[in-house]
Amino acid sequence: MPNRYLNLLEMPRLIKRPFRLRDMAWQENHLYYSRQRVITVPHFCCTVRANPGISRTLVNGELHETSAQQPYLSIFPAGTTLHTLSGTKHDELYFTVPVEDFDVIMDICKPLSGNFTMNRHIEGVMNEIFANIENIYLPGAADRMDGLFLRFLEEVSLAVAAKNIDTEQDPVIYEIISYVNSNFHKNITLDDICRKYSISLRTLYRKWGKCFSHTPADFVLQKRLDYAEKMLLFTDLPIKTVALNSGFNNPFYFSQCFHRVYKQSPGQYRANHGKKAET
Repeated sequence: MPNRYLNLLEMPRLIKRPFRLRDMAWQENHLYYSRQRVITVPHFCCTVRANPGISRTLVNGELHETSAQQPYLSIFPAGTTLHTLSGTKHDELYFTVPVEDFDVIMDICKPLSGNFTMNRHIEGVMNEIFANIENIYLPGAADRMDGLFLRFLEEVSLAVAAKNIDTEQDPVIYEIISYVNSNFHKNITLDDICRKYSISLRTLYRKWGKCFSHTPADFVLQKRLDYAEKMLLFTDLPIKTVALNSGFNNPFYFSQCFHRVYKQSPGQYRANHGKKAET
């Protein structure tokens, strides 16, 4: 996509959000040297692709080095002073927001800055952004760009956070999570899971504990209870059928677990909160 710059602040919005984008730009093969530059409006700058090398910048006098081999998100509040020591040409997507909207955005999505690995989710949002740029003067396009900006920050933040997860050491845990998500209603047990993935129960708990504060048994149980709650709220299925469809082989055990979490029996919960209570 060719270089583009858009001033969005004065474009009309059709829906009310607690913030508006001020500017956005896409710059290919970009190289800019800041010389004690003071940022007057908050910037969200994403280096998408860069030539090999290391970029070195003083941010409020503190040295920051970034590898050009990985995408990188930088967040600069108003008042930040930048001074480039060395840079590399790069493709950059950046957004600015009014000063008064910065804290609102940080509170809404709590974005994370740092290196990340590009993935299909980020690329998908970027493609939507580029498509929206081509029709930016259509009614609703500026609103759509505000929303795409939040989605972009969210997907990048997820990718930044994922860098801190040791998926190479324990990839089996994430395979197990996906398996449980698809099969919790089949009354699978932890022993079944261990046999499927050729690990001991002790190893499962040890690896799981490195990633999460809850246990694998708690995770399976909560998936089943969440599913059962939805069936109680939105269907007329008998309690026994709800239990079986949620992966509980014993309806009495299901009632015990449900009461422990929701402080009511399944029947009481349905009576108080289900669709019959609305009529």
